Amino acid sequence: IAEKYDTGFTKNSKILGWSMTKSITATLFGILEKEGKYNIYQAAPIPEWAKDERKKITTNDLLHMNSGLEWEENYGKISDVTKMLFIAEDMTKSQIDKPFVGKPNNTWNYSSGTTNLLSGILRKQFKTHQEYLDFWYTDLFDKIGMHSMIFETDLAGNYVASSYGWANTRDWAKFGLLYLNKGNWNGEQIMSENWVKYTATPTNGSEGVYGAQFWLNAGGHMKDVPNDMFFADGYQGQRVIIIPS
Repeated sequence: IAEKYDTGFTKNSKILGWSMTKSITATLFGILEKEGKYNIYQAAPIPEWAKDERKKITTNDLLHMNSGLEWEENYGKISDVTKMLFIAEDMTKSQIDKPFVGKPNNTWNYSSGTTNLLSGILRKQFKTHQEYLDFWYTDLFDKIGMHSMIFETDLAGNYVASSYGWANTRDWAKFGLLYLNKGNWNGEQIMSENWVKYTATPTNGSEGVYGAQFWLNAGGHMKDVPNDMFFADGYQGQRVIIIPS
């Protein structure tokens, strides 16, 4: 309907999504679930957690940022997130060693480390590294025409699912359209309608502002937009906003 770019940017400029990338990561789990290949309600497959209380954490808890684990998401100083993004060789491990500061499904805490942990879990679903790398493209980006998408990996070859996805604005908009159309793209159901509903349902403790790797307005915090709005949100104001109503 309308399109406007600032000086120096065009329809072809690749924009860093920062945390909009998290919403893409959730979508990959939705695709696996539709294919019957993953159950998000089982315990997260993290060997380091098997012998202590953390074995109770499910992938569902991770998708909701509700693991109960310690994490500091502060970009204004040296914190868990800045050490991970700029120092860690394997970013999927940054959240693993953290202790409980709450309880799973009861202590919402926004964490980029959690999303990169999810990327590591996704990698374990494939026999080879190449299959993991290909899956994001063959089963999502290529299918909906996000052909400008460049997804960076860490030094260990894991997609930096929390932060480092680049695409032009039209391709980011295609991602929003996929959710607006309840997971359907030109007649093909990429993920189930239930998955779209799941991502936009508030998690415990978030006061209606967070679902599964998507931000929400379910609590009516933003007064001038409908409560059914949900959106992918990047650290520098990048947004893909979906308003079903």
